[in-house]
Amino acid sequence: MATKDRNGKIKGKINNIVYRELGDKQVMQIAPARVKQTYATKLNALEFGLASAQAKVLRNVLRDIYEEADGKMAARLNAAVAACIRSSERDIGDRNLHDVRLDQLKGFEFNNHAPFEKLLVVKPSFGVLPNGKFEFSLPHFNLMKDIHYPRDGVRYDPSFLIAITAFHFREEYVRVIDKAVFDFKNINQGAAIDWSSSKLLPLGVVVVVTFSLRYLSTNWVGRQVQTTDKAFYPTVMLDAYHVTEEMADLAKKEGFARATSTIGKFSNNTNDILKNIARFKQKIADKQR
Repeated sequence: MATKDRNGKIKGKINNIVYRELGDKQVMQIAPARVKQTYATKLNALEFGLASAQAKVLRNVLRDIYEEADGKMAARLNAAVAACIRSSERDIGDRNLHDVRLDQLKGFEFNNHAPFEKLLVVKPSFGVLPNGKFEFSLPHFNLMKDIHYPRDGVRYDPSFLIAITAFHFREEYVRVIDKAVFDFKNINQGAAIDWSSSKLLPLGVVVVVTFSLRYLSTNWVGRQVQTTDKAFYPTVMLDAYHVTEEMADLAKKEGFARATSTIGKFSNNTNDILKNIARFKQKIADKQR
């Protein structure tokens, strides 16, 4: 619906013509015709909505770990989750992160302005055993020479964080399984990290392992503060994997300890989106009969 203002200019839409102001001029534009979406296009759009919902949970839950992200991180993570889901040969509506390979998440950098390979000379080695035990190793490195530090006149000490987080998108809960912090001094001295985690993992969850490096200094009142340079906030998803029945059973038999953290709840619409996909597919099937 179009209206005329006190200056006699028309604003709004008449038929397929849209009237609007551009600076001090009035312009007219032809509204695009309604695009008829195909069955496949609508189905893919619904599934991308599913991927976006599950990626949003990953971002929100891990926010305190990665702290800083580049401006395109959300879109990149949406695309990575969508790629994981599309890698399955199952039909749309029968697949989500619980049913697919998670390779596209492995190595995902939350902050492309702070890539790990440019800040840390050595590369970690890691892996998950059949019983769910996670092993991590950062080979020998020099704390002063093999880490790149901010050049703002402040002497920073490096701090590494490894975190193992379990997600269940269908039951809508998250749990921190284990984490470890390794603090060092910025001195001309060698160091290494060898760490393993043997915890009971909930059956059916998606496990994400993150690795972060932070730069800390002590201010004049003795309080630790971080650099404000966003180019020095690297966090990467080292690994992502499913907890199978075999993995959960082996961990129980070997007497692994339970995670001490409490279970957190979230709402991500995974179940509702899958129901919407099923209803849409059924509607199309009914029309074709």
